[in-house]
Amino acid sequence: MTLLKPSLFLATVLSGLTLLSACSPAPENKLLAETTRLSIVPGYRDFADASHQLREASEHFCAQTTEQNAAYQTLRTTWQNTATTWAAIQPLQFGPLLVDNQAWKIQFWPDRKNLVARKVEALLKGDEPLDVARIEKASVVAQGLSALEYLLFDEKAGQIDRYKTSDGQRRCELLIATSAHLEGVAVHLHTAWQTDGGNYADTFSQPGKNNRDFPESNVAIGTLLDSIVYGLELVKRDKLERPLGLANNKPQIYLLEWWRSRYSLEAITANLAALQRLYKADSGYGLDDYLTQAKGEKALADKIERKFVEALKLASEIKGDLFTSANNDDTLKKAAALSKAVTELEMLTKNELPAALGVTLSFNSSDGD
Repeated sequence: MTLLKPSLFLATVLSGLTLLSACSPAPENKLLAETTRLSIVPGYRDFADASHQLREASEHFCAQTTEQNAAYQTLRTTWQNTATTWAAIQPLQFGPLLVDNQAWKIQFWPDRKNLVARKVEALLKGDEPLDVARIEKASVVAQGLSALEYLLFDEKAGQIDRYKTSDGQRRCELLIATSAHLEGVAVHLHTAWQTDGGNYADTFSQPGKNNRDFPESNVAIGTLLDSIVYGLELVKRDKLERPLGLANNKPQIYLLEWWRSRYSLEAITANLAALQRLYKADSGYGLDDYLTQAKGEKALADKIERKFVEALKLASEIKGDLFTSANNDDTLKKAAALSKAVTELEMLTKNELPAALGVTLSFNSSDGD
């Protein structure tokens, strides 16, 4: 066995390390690639899968003649599951979701003038065939999860007895067409991120001078952070403060998200869990790792993670639904504590995180007012 001289051995090791370094992606590229692969794309996949199951559950219920009650409860549960998967991608403020009103096709909210009820009832009272093509031509107000919530959970229009009346068949046609249209939107969005579709995954995760959307990695990282800040603001302001009157003691409970289905709190919890996964790239190399390893900001990374854990814990301590408990002192106290924790988390991500990352935010908290 021939032994290498120490100097030659050291040169060989250094050469190998240099080659390894050259082959390893830059931390920015690793962050974007793993966030896309482990957090963003799975969110769109889950939403497409849930929407497919919702369409199937609609068809199954409408085909029933003996087990309608059980099928209707399954359908409602499937709607809730779909709303949960929507909450995971709802905060994303870039990509295909923002093109051609895709987000509005999924959810029309807040509905300050009860437009959903009026538009859905107008479709039911019309004489046009109710199919996917008709839903596509309809206003976004009468599409997506919002219209389906009205058909499934409204205290009058969403009760199972309405499907047993003379217009029950037409109501079923609308239910199936709307769920099928939603599935089409969800599949389109998922496909847009796939290699054999629009391949937006590469657009987001591979910045460069030939990339019109993201010419530099910092632009993409800033866009990712924009979505986290937007999502936290959405929860704090639009899902807690305004409808519950936490800031001005003037509650507007009909501005609650999913008030008909009493699913507001579950959606908030799903938002927070999804934003935490977005921050951490699920189990991959996320902003927390990038802060710690590439930026030397472990204290800030840990502080943000603790705040996410705190917010999720506070959400879990609220009992009952927000709509029927809106005047309950204990519920309001716990909702205010949750809002405070989310505000503190938002301030960290909006004020301290951009400087630590070396990026600029484009999100403004007045957006959407």
